[in-house]
Amino acid sequence: MRWGVTDAAAGILLAAACSLGWAWLTRTVVIDEWLQVLGAYLAVWVPLVVVLCIADVARGRRSFAADFGLRVRWIDLLWGVGLGLLVRGLVTLIELAWTGRTSLDGGVLALPTGFALWFGIVIAPVVIGPLVEETFYRGLVLRAVQRRTGGRAAVAASVAVVVSALVFGLAHLAQGAALSPTAAAVTFVSTFVFGLAAGALAVATGRLGGAIIAHMVFNGMLVLAILS
Repeated sequence: MRWGVTDAAAGILLAAACSLGWAWLTRTVVIDEWLQVLGAYLAVWVPLVVVLCIADVARGRRSFAADFGLRVRWIDLLWGVGLGLLVRGLVTLIELAWTGRTSLDGGVLALPTGFALWFGIVIAPVVIGPLVEETFYRGLVLRAVQRRTGGRAAVAASVAVVVSALVFGLAHLAQGAALSPTAAAVTFVSTFVFGLAAGALAVATGRLGGAIIAHMVFNGMLVLAILS
């Protein structure tokens, strides 16, 4: 495999640039709500998927399973559901101790309708997002850092898990920053903690199935709280 840290950095920078560009466009031009929602997700996903495909086809083994560990086994369902619930519970305790309330308390005054609801709040964060993000952050970023670190396997794996979780947390920082500094900090800590758990599971199993399912459960619990 010839892909590595450079490919990971390219994906992160491209996603950040496209996301900022789309945010600027929506503030400048009148765009339908459904298109704003779709564009916000695609601005992040498309650069990540493009970099993954280029790394796999041009610089890898032309197999997402071989390059990034994109495989799922039945046991991953158990690991994923358990880890997703565990980390959501841990994050809830952190939020409660820090702010006196949790993201599971709701607080949404009015839900969107139509496409913005079923795609923007349900399908994107619970189904598509976990698949794309875990393949990139735990498949490409984590493995690239692990290979670059070298040395003892345990040390390289530990560094890779922390770095991928840190990058994952920083990538989600803007979500909370739009609300308040406290919300930004809580968002970063929440995603960083989940990133550590998902990275550790990906390293332990050698595949992404468990991490993807855990991500779905982690986000799904929040979506259930919002909808209820």
